[in-house]
Parts: sequence; C-alpha cells; structure tokens
Amino acid sequence: MKHVVRHVAHWALLVHIYLSMAGFTLAILFAATGLTLNHQDFGWSEPRTATSTMKMDADLLRKPEQTTIEQHLRETLGLRSPMTDYHEDSEQIQVTFAAPGHRTVVTIDPADGHADVETETRGALGKLGDLHKGFDSGKVWYGMIDLAAVLLIVSSMTGMLTLFALRAKRRKGFIVGGLGVLTIVMIYVIWVPR
Repeated sequence: MKHVVRHVAHWALLVHIYLSMAGFTLAILFAATGLTLNHQDFGWSEPRTATSTMKMDADLLRKPEQTTIEQHLRETLGLRSPMTDYHEDSEQIQVTFAAPGHRTVVTIDPADGHADVETETRGALGKLGDLHKGFDSGKVWYGMIDLAAVLLIVSSMTGMLTLFALRAKRRKGFIVGGLGVLTIVMIYVIWVPR
C-alpha cells in the first residue's frame, strides 16, 4: 500500500509542478485583470464615445440583407471587429460590431437611409477587463478561460494529493487549508449582502 501511495504522490507532484507552470501566466493575467475590474476607479478604462452620422445607399435598404449591409458598413467605416449582433424590424436596423474594449453600434432608419454610428472604446484596461470576463472575445478565448480554470483546479487537487503524501506537513497543511475555507465562508456570511 505504501508503494501505491508513494507512486500516486510522485505522479501528483509531477502533474502539479508542470500544470502549475503552464497555468502560471494565465493565473497572473486573470489575477491582474480581476484587480483592475474590482477597482474601476483607477480611471484607465473610462469609456470614450464618439458619434457620427452617415447616409446609407437606398439600393441596400430596399431589400436589406444582413451580409450586404455588414460588408458595406465594414468597408465604409473601416471596421475590423466581428459583427456580434444584427437586429432588423420595420422601423430600424441595428448592427453591432464588437471586440474586447471596443464596440460600434450602427442604427439605420430604412425609410430615409439615415444611420447613427456610436463607437465606444475603453483603452487597454477595458480590453483586459473584457478578456477577463470573456466579453466579445470569441470562442477560442472562451476556451482559454476554461483551460485556465481546469489548470487551476487540477493544480490545486494535485497539490492536495502531494500534501497528503507528506506525513510531516500533512496535518498543518490541511489545517491551514481548512482555515482558508472557513475564512472565505465567514467573510461571505458576515459581509456580503444577500
């Protein structure tokens, strides 16, 4: 039995070390952006909004097609962000292009071809905040967020397995871990509004 425990502890330690190192930069990124999200008063991600108007070609609006309108707006406004929303009804067409830290909303009146363009940018910290939340960041970045979460979970679990195999430090380690959990629960119960 001791051989099995030693073997499991050895592999847990190896997995812990290498997964921890793999997830290290992601952990730093999400920790830093979590701090900036929690302190929006730093002022480095204040939104800057610009508005303008444009006239749409009447031929585009006779029988509006999403791809044609998207392409026209992309070329006319020089947009590189992906289109994230398209809404069309009898009174207006609204097209949104968004990427982390940047959003452009074009509202078109099909009756007269008048279009209002509103662009919002939030600087580098706004971009990092959106990446932290996975906001308008695409499927690949969502996968990175999931990967970071899995790396942290596996790293934590293998760290506990490794600690379990260390007889001399096991008791103190689990007491400190238990106190950490108890502290988080107490902070939630006492200070977090419900």
